[in-house]
Amino acid sequence: MDEAHRRLYAELATALGIPELGGDAEGNVQITVGDDVTLVLFVESPETLTIVAPVIRLPAELEYGRTLWLLRRNHYDSPITPFRLSCNPDGNLTVWGRVPVEGLAGADLALLLDDVATEVANIREELDVDPHAMDEADAELDNESE
Repeated sequence: MDEAHRRLYAELATALGIPELGGDAEGNVQITVGDDVTLVLFVESPETLTIVAPVIRLPAELEYGRTLWLLRRNHYDSPITPFRLSCNPDGNLTVWGRVPVEGLAGADLALLLDDVATEVANIREELDVDPHAMDEADAELDNESE
């Protein structure tokens, strides 16, 4: 991990009121906001930090209005820009985005993380799903594979 990310993480820890952020040697850190929103910070390059927040497992049946609402999250005038809503091959929705490290203060990053966590909560509420559904579905898959 480079010096710019070390500085940013130290400032973020101070803003969060904790002694330091854990993480691995590459600078990947997992933070929980509130009771049930997990944010993962990845050092993608010396210039950027990628933030990923798992939302839910995509419901098997999703009505037109909710699908439209989700897709608008990726439009140019989205309320979550520069973040995007994505779905991986396993059907897990995530909110993710890249932010420049240069000029970013830890306190500003803390506010950004809170905003992303709020958006995750909004999406869960709009889809009317249990935020733990992804955990339970993953546990079921693990049990089936044993």
